[in-house]
Amino acid sequence: MSRGEVWKFLDSQRRVYLGFAMENGYPHVTPIWFVLMGERVYMRAQDYKVKVGLAAKGKACVVIDDGDKYRELRGAVMWGRSRLVSEKRLIAKVTALFEAKYSERQWRADEMPKDWVEERRKEKRAFIEFVPEKVDSWDNRKV
Repeated sequence: MSRGEVWKFLDSQRRVYLGFAMENGYPHVTPIWFVLMGERVYMRAQDYKVKVGLAAKGKACVVIDDGDKYRELRGAVMWGRSRLVSEKRLIAKVTALFEAKYSERQWRADEMPKDWVEERRKEKRAFIEFVPEKVDSWDNRKV
């Protein structure tokens, strides 16, 4: 895929796989919701999650794919830099993008146990920014 096609494909998807190298050498890979701003990928998580600590170390990999049959398969692997976002204005922009993209997929308080809702409301969010340095992609629909 061309660079533009990769970003258009990413924009059409709901989830990426975010990967980091752990201290013990094993990879830590997790599915995560995301939004795009320019050619940057933003993710959010509870601040106590493993991925948040690993994101602060500065290196990450993002993978996304789609399709079931061979001639439908397409995807991208991106290697780059990650960081935790602390700028309030950027967090506000990213939060608005998340609300627009995922509002219908979020949990609703009236559908969940009260204790669970109270625990979620106490959690703090962390925001991760990923800036790709290298991108590989494929689109078997072009074969």
